[in-house]
Amino acid sequence: MKTLFAGIVLIIVLGLGGFFYRNALTHPGTPTPPSGTACTLEAKLCPDGTSVGRTGPNCAFAACAYPNVSVDSIKIAFALPEGYTADEHAAGADPTLIGAFVDATTSPNTIVIRDFPIAVGQTANDVILANTKLEPSDMPPKDMSAFNPKIIGIRTYSEITIERFEAVVHSAYFLPRQSDVLEFEIIEHNVKDWQNPSLIEDNLPAHQALIKMLGTLEDQSPQPE
Repeated sequence: MKTLFAGIVLIIVLGLGGFFYRNALTHPGTPTPPSGTACTLEAKLCPDGTSVGRTGPNCAFAACAYPNVSVDSIKIAFALPEGYTADEHAAGADPTLIGAFVDATTSPNTIVIRDFPIAVGQTANDVILANTKLEPSDMPPKDMSAFNPKIIGIRTYSEITIERFEAVVHSAYFLPRQSDVLEFEIIEHNVKDWQNPSLIEDNLPAHQALIKMLGTLEDQSPQPE
């Protein structure tokens, strides 16, 4: 009896195996999907208006190409003005210096970016005043009335003239954030009317270039409450 039962089971197993084998030959299954995962078609907008898509095994966004610059340490990105490149000689021991960019096409105009932390008990205005030195006196301004509020894009900066001397006009734009203050300096050379008291510095070419750059600024840091 056991032998007969085992024989019946064997016949059933062989029959099912043959059925599935023939079915696989006549109706192939879905091909094995590739090991990689297709990235979505999302696009990330770069500061200069171009866009990049997702790529690579982790489908991360590709880096925005020059003239876009990303400073991950302070969570900002922006588009450099035309003709400006990183100043390799700007590196040093100054911990506040984030970067410097030079336009050497016509004159050595320089954009300098600094980051000043706001210590406990300080306000953003305290930090701005403490880190502004007017030339040639090398003294800070008395109060914030010396600064001009400047709306660029969606942000308000505090702007001040650091120095006018021998065809050089040096200005600074301060941007308060929740835990620090960013400073953007422009040092413009070959300014013919530098002694003219009616000179509108924002109309100078290099100053215009910085203002345009600040208009592209992307800031991912926590904002002041």
